Amino acid sequence: MQKPKTGRISVRERLKAYRSSRKSQIRSDMEHYGSEILNSEELNQAYGQTHHTWSTVGEHTLRVASASLAICYMLRKLHIQTDIPAVVKGSLCHDLGILGRNEKYASKSECSREHPSDSVKVARRLVKDLPDKSADIIERHMWPAGHSKAPNSIEGVIVSTADKYAAVKDIVQGSEIKHTGMKQYVSNLVSGNRRK
Repeated sequence: MQKPKTGRISVRERLKAYRSSRKSQIRSDMEHYGSEILNSEELNQAYGQTHHTWSTVGEHTLRVASASLAICYMLRKLHIQTDIPAVVKGSLCHDLGILGRNEKYASKSECSREHPSDSVKVARRLVKDLPDKSADIIERHMWPAGHSKAPNSIEGVIVSTADKYAAVKDIVQGSEIKHTGMKQYVSNLVSGNRRK
């Protein structure tokens, strides 16, 4: 005997609807405030350059922008306002100065130190009247790593945090995608079946 439908929406269905709505909002905000970046040759080239071992600069950039916007939306629910256009522009341009890194930089350390200012230069070419806040987000996104100054706005903290989150996600998910055995190793460790 089937239970009659009560008209109630399950938690799973509500969560699915919320995620779908949030993805649509992220896509809409990225397209509205970052179309000139999304349609640029630089971002297109970014999909061809490896970043964080398993990802590309383009994939990483979109992860950072998506995570940054998700944080902004969560803060909005707490009545904390953020400058979404500045976050979109800053997050989409934060690593574009890294393109061609093997030819531009002599070492990883130099790349870490110099690519934020190079990314600001790229952003200024792509975005007419780049807001100072977006330039600052890009310039300081490496904090607390490298030689970067701490962000001086909540938007800068959001993008810097999203960048670190996305970098870890790039590395961990990438290792699973590339079948390095990490997933199996952890599974064996948990179940007590350690390989010798």
